[in-house]
Amino acid sequence: MVIRIYGLITILVMSSFFVAAQGKRNASAQWEADADTLVSHQDYEGAIPLYTKILAASKLKTDADFSVLHKRAFSYYGAGRFNEALLDVNQYLQRFPDDQQTKLLRVYIYQELGKVEEQLEGLNAFLIQSPGNPDLLRWRASVLMESERYAEAQQDIRVLLSYQADPGLKAYLGLSYYYMNNLDSALLIFDQLIVSDPAFIESYLYAGSIGLEEEAYDLSLHYLNKGLAQDPANSTLMFYKGIALVEKDEIEAGCRCLTKAFTTGADDAADYLKEYCYGVE
Repeated sequence: MVIRIYGLITILVMSSFFVAAQGKRNASAQWEADADTLVSHQDYEGAIPLYTKILAASKLKTDADFSVLHKRAFSYYGAGRFNEALLDVNQYLQRFPDDQQTKLLRVYIYQELGKVEEQLEGLNAFLIQSPGNPDLLRWRASVLMESERYAEAQQDIRVLLSYQADPGLKAYLGLSYYYMNNLDSALLIFDQLIVSDPAFIESYLYAGSIGLEEEAYDLSLHYLNKGLAQDPANSTLMFYKGIALVEKDEIEAGCRCLTKAFTTGADDAADYLKEYCYGVE
């Protein structure tokens, strides 16, 4: 009789355990479905607590649990909570070290956190696997430019230009020369761009702004006037022209340009108008 009672108690306890476990699985499945729906509507902050509840209940024992961890990492990223996203991604990669999509997500997180060396390390690893990938090369070139590693950026830009004639990339090459204190090479590239792609307005903007930086106002006006011949309504070109003119003490003409630039959308012209043009008709 004792044995039978013990057996009955065991059955009841185990039944209760399985019912509770099944209830947890059902609840977790519903939480995950609800969280996935929130993510599909870009409500990342709403999804994060649901994924967290699942992870707290699961203790990260199975591959499916780590899938939820990955979803939470993406939600943290989408919510702009990059440090928390990085923690989840690193934990996920301990389980799945060869997951390329998650490694790519980590590079994006490093980008948002301003971790330049880590970002470059990730991009370099991808480029070893996919040498010459234009998207990766362009990405690395932009990171190198932002971190003022212009000679290295030039190498990637030149490789990309060997694939295709891209005026935007060539303009970056020109800027890299300027930032390396090689003004003549920079202007030569912008002159080439103006000949080959006269409708590419950035050439005039960059060259004109370089003239302003160098306090070479006639040089700046040379490029700005060429740009305005292509795009007379460009408010930024007009704004820069106004600056160049007032710096040359051609106040009345400069103020006309600044006023026109301001009324067509160049809000930064307001400060110059206040400083130079008060009372100027």
